[in-house]
Amino acid sequence: MNNNTKDHPQKRKKGDETKNRILDIAADLFAHKGYDSVTIHEIADAVGIRESSIYNHFQNKESILDTLFLLFSQKAQESRPSEEELDQMLLIMQPEEIFKNILFYFGNHTNKTVEHAAMVINVEKFRNPRAAEIYFQNVVHEPSEYYERLLRKMIGNGMIKPVDAKLFAEQYNYVSISLTKEYFMAKNGLADLMTVVQYMVKTIHFFCNLMKEQT
Repeated sequence: MNNNTKDHPQKRKKGDETKNRILDIAADLFAHKGYDSVTIHEIADAVGIRESSIYNHFQNKESILDTLFLLFSQKAQESRPSEEELDQMLLIMQPEEIFKNILFYFGNHTNKTVEHAAMVINVEKFRNPRAAEIYFQNVVHEPSEYYERLLRKMIGNGMIKPVDAKLFAEQYNYVSISLTKEYFMAKNGLADLMTVVQYMVKTIHFFCNLMKEQT
C-alpha cells in the first residue's frame, strides 16, 4: 500500500477547492467579459495558479463551460420550494404569500457561481446548442410546468378562480424570466436591487389579483 494513502483525502479536498475556485472565477469572467473573450491563462491568473494547473481539473476551456452548464441544470430546480414545501404553504398561506415565498426562496438559494452561469447561458443560447437546450428546459419549460401545477392546486382548493392554469403559468414565468435578468444585473451593480425586487412583488400582486375570486 502506498504510504501516502492517508494523505489522499486532504489532497482531494484541496483539489476540489481549487476546482471550485476555477469554476467561480471562470463563471465571473465569462459572465462579465463573454466566453470567447476569456482565455485559460486569464482564468489561471485570476485564480492565482499556473495555467498548466488548470488542466489537472479541466480538459480545456469548453469543459469548464460544460461544467457550469451542468451545475446550473442541477441547481435550477433547487432554487424553488419542493412540492412538499408547496403543499405545506397551501395549508397556511394565501396565493400572494406563496408566490412571494417562492420569490424570496430563489434569492436565498442561489449563489454567485450559479447566477453567473445563468448569465452565461442567457448569452450563449444564441450560438451554443447546449446552452439553448438548457435555457428552454430549465428556464422556460420546467418553471412553467411548476407554476402550472401550483395554480391547479390553488384552483382545486378554491383559492383562486378557475383560470387557464397553463396560460397563466407561462405568462407569469415569462415576466419572471425578464425580471430575474434584471435581478442579476442589479446584483452586479448595473441596476437598483430594491427597485427590481419591488417590481417583482408588484408583478405577483398583479397576477394574483387577476386570479382572485370575485366577492
